[in-house]
This record gives sequence, C-alpha cells and structure tokens, in this order.
Amino acid sequence: MKINRPKRRRVYSPALLLGTIIAGLLVVAMGPIAQAFADESISVTCYNLQDSESPVGNAVVYDTSLAARACNSLYYNCKGRCVGCFTDQDYLDSVCVDVRGTMFLK
Repeated sequence: MKINRPKRRRVYSPALLLGTIIAGLLVVAMGPIAQAFADESISVTCYNLQDSESPVGNAVVYDTSLAARACNSLYYNCKGRCVGCFTDQDYLDSVCVDVRGTMFLK
C-alpha cells in the first residue's frame, strides 16, 4: 500500500532566486563606478565670461563635455553662466566648454 504524502517543497528556491537577483543588481550597479574611475580626471578652471575674465574657481571632471555643468553646480555666483576651461595638448590656448557642451578656444 502506497501512502500519499505531500511532496516536499524546495524552501531554498526563493532564497536562491532572490540572491541571484541581488548579485545581478550589484554587478550592474558597479559597472558605471568602475568605468568612472578607469578614466583620467581632468582639472578645469571655471570662468564667468559675462562678468569678468578672472577665474571663479576649479573643478575636477572625468568628461570634458561636462566641465561647464560641474562649474555651475559648484559655484553659486556662476548662476548658470560659467564655462569650464582646460589645457589641451593640441592647442596653445585653453579650450572652453559651455553648458550645451560646445567647445571653443579662449
């Protein structure tokens, strides 16, 4: 005679699934962080060209197209009008970047 016992449910299956999802999320989250530190940091000088030619301050960026955004976030007196300038090896003058990411020579 066969006894009908209820089948045992695998208790570890949901925990294994949850652990896999968390590990996957950690790998995805660490990707941009590792990429940001892999690149070289660039020091930019912030200028408010509408007020004067004197520098407002300095910022460090990893992408030159974000130089003006970094300056405007760090310095209140920029009020969205600062540009970030850095020294490029190809030019004698400084290369500046405005808020839209447009590059021009200073």
